[in-house]
Amino acid sequence: MTAMTFHGTLAELRSLVDQLGVPCHWEHKGPFELAVFDDPAANLRLNWWPASGELELVGDPELRVPIQQQLSALLTP
Repeated sequence: MTAMTFHGTLAELRSLVDQLGVPCHWEHKGPFELAVFDDPAANLRLNWWPASGELELVGDPELRVPIQQQLSALLTP
């Protein structure tokens, strides 16, 4: 899958992630922000490094791949 980047604000990224329709909560982890999706079985996490814009979605591949595809589509202008 192609690397994802986002160069907006945290509020803008939260708004995009909300459009996925998957409940999550956000945590600040020093140099990056983390969206923890509220499905313990999937163990999905979205890491975002604001300085570089890098986005990384990690977790169960069965659930991660479709969500990553949806997120990529939302990030494409």
